[in-house]
Amino acid sequence: MFKKILIICAVLILLIPVVKAFAQDERKATSTVAKLESVSDTVTQKEMVSKPVVNKNAALEGFDMVAENANLALYVHPKTLAIKVQNRVSGYVWSSTLDGMSQYRLNQSWKDFVDSAITMDYLNAQGKKKRESLTANGARVMLRDVTDGFEATITFRSRIKMNLKVTLADDGVHVAIPDGKIVEPGKVQILAVNVYPFLGATKDAEVSGYMFIPDGAGGLIRYEDTGVKMDAPYSAAIYGTDIGVTPVVVAPDTNAGYIASIPVFGMVHGAGQNGMLAVVEKGAEYGEITAYKAGLSTDFNWITTGFTYRSVYKQPTSKTGGKAIELYQGARNRFDIGLTYRFLTGVDADYVGMAKSYQAYLVAQKVLTRDKKSGPVMRLEFLGGETKPGIFRDSVVVMTPIADLEKHVTALGKVGVDDLLVVYQGWNHGGLSASWPNKFPFEKRLGSDAELADTIAALGKRDMPLYFQTDYTTAYEEPKGIDASAFAKQINTKTMERDVNGVVTYSLLPDGALELAKADLEEYAGNSMTHLAVVNSASMLYSTHNSGHRFSRTESMEEMQAVLAQLRKSEDAKTALYQPNDYAWEYAGAYLDMPMGTSNYIYESDAVPFLPIVLKGYMDFYAPYSNFSASQTEDLLQLVDFGAFPSFYLTSEDSYALAKTPSKDVYTSQFSNWKPEIEAKYGAIRKVAVATDGATIERRDIIATGVVRVTYSNGTRVVVNYTKADYKLGNTMIAAKDFAVLKGDN
Repeated sequence: MFKKILIICAVLILLIPVVKAFAQDERKATSTVAKLESVSDTVTQKEMVSKPVVNKNAALEGFDMVAENANLALYVHPKTLAIKVQNRVSGYVWSSTLDGMSQYRLNQSWKDFVDSAITMDYLNAQGKKKRESLTANGARVMLRDVTDGFEATITFRSRIKMNLKVTLADDGVHVAIPDGKIVEPGKVQILAVNVYPFLGATKDAEVSGYMFIPDGAGGLIRYEDTGVKMDAPYSAAIYGTDIGVTPVVVAPDTNAGYIASIPVFGMVHGAGQNGMLAVVEKGAEYGEITAYKAGLSTDFNWITTGFTYRSVYKQPTSKTGGKAIELYQGARNRFDIGLTYRFLTGVDADYVGMAKSYQAYLVAQKVLTRDKKSGPVMRLEFLGGETKPGIFRDSVVVMTPIADLEKHVTALGKVGVDDLLVVYQGWNHGGLSASWPNKFPFEKRLGSDAELADTIAALGKRDMPLYFQTDYTTAYEEPKGIDASAFAKQINTKTMERDVNGVVTYSLLPDGALELAKADLEEYAGNSMTHLAVVNSASMLYSTHNSGHRFSRTESMEEMQAVLAQLRKSEDAKTALYQPNDYAWEYAGAYLDMPMGTSNYIYESDAVPFLPIVLKGYMDFYAPYSNFSASQTEDLLQLVDFGAFPSFYLTSEDSYALAKTPSKDVYTSQFSNWKPEIEAKYGAIRKVAVATDGATIERRDIIATGVVRVTYSNGTRVVVNYTKADYKLGNTMIAAKDFAVLKGDN
């Protein structure tokens, strides 16, 4: 989308349909281990753990040790392939199954699901959907030792075969299912698999802690009874739903939730005691993270990733009447499954430790590289022109002429606001909502070529490069030289459509997007546009099913990576990306519209800055626009807490001029009105930015209800007081609704 208008005070209650459920009674969980103090929605809860957790599934009888190192020991059950991982320092055991299964209220289907390493859904020869587990249907298992672990060839009763390999390494336990060794006999077709779904599962609230889910900035689902009944599990396709197979429909009067932009999830058994982070290394584009809280179907808290080989879709049976039948994909998705479970102990056993662990993983993969210092501490995004629909022809509403950018920047420089990242959108021919994917020529109503060049040069002299917003995903039907053959189609042959601010748009084919990017490079260079802000292309991932242009999710991802690589081909070129999925991070010079919370699903107990902790010190990130925040004070406190830089969406003209355009939801944007708030927020953020320049976040502690202390790698501590009362920390008094930056012994 071209702009995301977030009203932070809105509560989003989105109930996602159950993906994989078994019939079972429900009952409430009762907290017996920890007490939690309630705080506002914007603040993480304070942990009040009273005693060490009890290791509930530590029995090793019937399990064989197959590998060990200085930190961990790996055990396997020879029949079910269930695993247990023992921390050799703490002695704590993580188990994929339950000890004393008969004592729990589980029907046989659930027992098989819990005990088996793999549960598989498939279509039998008659086309009926079936489910098999290792323990339920007499699967044959050929187990053999390999270096640092085991490998098993599994032949299910359906005669589908696959290989499972589990090995122990310094960074944790690796699980792999190679696509090349999956065998589908005759007409039998594999649909999906779950691998070790109950690894780390806990009963009710017998263990204090929470599940971590990659929703927005990061969310927690606590084991304790919060008084909120979970009617559906958290279920999120990694990198978003594939709209090439399943169209996304957002219910009226609701906002779409955040997608899972990172392929990770986690569990904590006692904050500061035992933690586990799962990273989906391979097959993430076909993975779906699902989390069940105790009381929903079973008495257990569990979280896992399922992998989809064939999706169900609706095929229309008539051009009118809306009738359709459900079918499954014919050809299976081809991908290897790769999971790594990283185990955390002591102070690292919480969401902060998980974020640091994921950060270390990305650094080792060379996805993240350390910046020597932070970049601009504020983003100003200006709307140039917007399209105004007309009866005979559309017109352009000029909101910010290109020459005005220098005027606004100069005015801010006079009051000390001079470290800015400036983005210009709606510069394309016809205005913001007009001509995608065609962009050029530069819209003349916004200024001449000379004014464009002068503005770029003037901002460059201030060490303030100008980013031009662009898009290699969105298309309109009308642009010259673009016809329907360039638009991506769904598996049911329908053209992909989506609504962007009330305008119907289409999605480009991935190969067409790459060719367009190559062609645009000359135009960018000719206009001295070296810096680009790329929207949609790093956050939308879909398969396409056009004849001659069929792209799987994997292939589309690779094409989009190639697009982003093209845009950075020049030595001077840089790209900023809007809410990019992690596979695009290596191409991002800055992260735009960093989520500052979660989707506010009813079962989420806490919002935590997992994503900001992962990226801080490695990539600059900018929050959504502050001028659409319900409270400027709360907005500032959260920016400081999360280590994010502020953003403003601005125009020279009054936003009233947008009333009859696709940007009619922009209700306050005029620069003259927001200049005082920009100055005030810049001064506050600048103070924090200087003290934490280039540093990473090492700890985030809730030292009192509503009071957060963030510790950076350079020793700086930032204390944020969300409460309505002053708070004294040592010799420092932090005023109500304020923050303090502490150095040294202060």
